[in-house]
Amino acid sequence: SMGDVSDTRKQILQNTLENELKTHFRLVPQQKFEEVQEKVFEELEYEECTEDQCIMMIQEMLQVENVFHLQVIGEGSDTQLSLGWRTLDEKKKETDICLKCGTFQLNDKVRDLVEKLVGGKKVEPEPVVVVSRDDEEELRKQREEELRRQREEKQEDEEDLKSLSVVNEIFQSRKYNLLGMYVSSYINVKNEPKRVSPYINYLSYDGFGIGVNYYHLDNYHYSTNVFVGYLTRITKTTSDNSTNYSYLDLGKVSDSTSSEFFDMFGENFYVDVSFNRNWIYKKWNFWLGGGLYSESGSGTIITSNEIIKTSFSSSGPLFDGGVDYNFENGINIFMRMIGALYTSPITQEVNKQDYETDVNSSIKYNVGLGFNL
Repeated sequence: SMGDVSDTRKQILQNTLENELKTHFRLVPQQKFEEVQEKVFEELEYEECTEDQCIMMIQEMLQVENVFHLQVIGEGSDTQLSLGWRTLDEKKKETDICLKCGTFQLNDKVRDLVEKLVGGKKVEPEPVVVVSRDDEEELRKQREEELRRQREEKQEDEEDLKSLSVVNEIFQSRKYNLLGMYVSSYINVKNEPKRVSPYINYLSYDGFGIGVNYYHLDNYHYSTNVFVGYLTRITKTTSDNSTNYSYLDLGKVSDSTSSEFFDMFGENFYVDVSFNRNWIYKKWNFWLGGGLYSESGSGTIITSNEIIKTSFSSSGPLFDGGVDYNFENGINIFMRMIGALYTSPITQEVNKQDYETDVNSSIKYNVGLGFNL
């Protein structure tokens, strides 16, 4: 419909048209027609998607010969009705004008148009007609919207393919990946409150590091990294409870005789070498591997009534895994996790008495940027 035609009037005229056509044809359900119409829009290329071509494909997919279409154009109280009949071989159209007509007068006009087009044709044994609720203008708008969507998707696909091609070329030609990273290192000490109390059972260090990956063959790389971290969290455990201390709370209590007073400091140094297997998916690079590490560090917690110091130095095997996402300019962002197997105990000095405690686990998380060369 076009112009001054209400939705209610459109629906009434549409119902009248369907009722009249049922005396001559079996109608294909509107929902089935709309489903096929959507498939046609998806399948046709831009240069193929003309109105005639769309309707022909709809007829072929529904296996029907006849398509009827009612167009209603309103201006003020005047209305033009146009009923089109399209077969596989020809197109027919009947038009009528009604001046100052109401909806029910227009209904009679619709009945007259059907009679002029199909005459005394009887009901066909199979569904052979489609009645579209959309007028030609609406069909054109739908087709244009579908074409716009297809063009945008095609452009996006072309851009994605171009971007992937650039990244794949980087993957094929790269030899080195220079790394800069933020590092969090966690050391969990074996729980032994009966043998040592109080003692430190958790240390957390945060810092920065650098590294380099050397790519060997297509799916493997060597990696070496070094970083320095500073103590940011420490946990003191006794036989009764555990107390967590964070660098964020340092200085909040300045009175050294207060039970809430504490001071903490420490640092660690870490270096590793690993060999890794790569798996590439589009712009993503996943890896798993293993190698060797060396780590040393210290940590001290001072409260109002005690001082606990710890120091460690260990080397051994590690397990390595991570993922990076690569951009066309050679930069990549990455995340890496390292699990280090501690072979040496941690030395703890509790009120000037030394103890050795074993380490349950040491885990490192790296997040940073890289640049492919």
